[in-house]
Amino acid sequence: MLYKRLLALCFVLFLSAIAASVGHAQSQTVVDLFEERTFRFTAGQYQDAEIRYRLFVPERIRPGRRYPLVVHLHGIGEAGSCNRHSLLYLDSIMPVLAGRQRQDFFMLVLQAPRETPGWSFNRSTQDGTLDVLVAAMEHVIAENPIDMRRITATGVSSGGWGVWQLIMAHPDKFAGAVPTACGAPPPSQRLAALTKTPIWSIVNRDDINPESLQIATRVINSAGGSKGYTITNHTGHGAWGPAMEDYNSIQWMLAQKRGGWFTPPPGVIVHNRPQPLFLAFFLFVLPLAIIVFLTWGTISEWISTVYQSARAWAS
Repeated sequence: MLYKRLLALCFVLFLSAIAASVGHAQSQTVVDLFEERTFRFTAGQYQDAEIRYRLFVPERIRPGRRYPLVVHLHGIGEAGSCNRHSLLYLDSIMPVLAGRQRQDFFMLVLQAPRETPGWSFNRSTQDGTLDVLVAAMEHVIAENPIDMRRITATGVSSGGWGVWQLIMAHPDKFAGAVPTACGAPPPSQRLAALTKTPIWSIVNRDDINPESLQIATRVINSAGGSKGYTITNHTGHGAWGPAMEDYNSIQWMLAQKRGGWFTPPPGVIVHNRPQPLFLAFFLFVLPLAIIVFLTWGTISEWISTVYQSARAWAS
């Protein structure tokens, strides 16, 4: 009797701990989860300027261990100087940022100024928004235990275009990229050189003409690269929501590693999420077929015995 009471008490405590962790995660906002940090930058219009950015850090950093870095580029509507609006839409990945599904990685989010809200390099003065972003990356890498083989980039809308510019300028730096809600650059030597960076484009069905994605996929894959794109069944411009929630794009990026394993991006997929019949096949029909195949001798013997018994009874 005492044993059952102790078991019941442990079960209640376990459920309470889960409820507390879930409740804590739900009470947190994305802004709470990203630390506000700064670094000094000098180039062009910036002279020893203090640049603010946001950084998501692992919950517990273990000595000797290095962690992935995800670089996120916001859309044009989130530009400014508040260092908060750049985090818009990242609530879609709350499960991997907080709670029981939290994963250990760094995520860098820099906010482009309102005056130059797009993402671009300035070749002459080295003070473009992407120049500042690369400097922020180098600062984060120098200050934190980053795994240089597991740096990835993702962006939404104009931030997706920024991702293309970023990986073409640094084709040997990134282990993977997910530009969302944007097309792809026209064919060029720089595009064809992206053979070492798996790229997964995700757009909604009525937003972006897929022709540029098809051409880029053909150019990169023909050169020996790994490029895929997904057209969701969602409408409108906000493909970043399905990318993060339905397709787990952040988890895909965290699985990439330069010079080692990588998970190829999906090919041309035109659907929103796996259909029920598709799931039923893999969860029930396929396992049942495997069981029947492996035990067919026993099953056929049993069927024969039942048949002979039925005939004997009928006669």
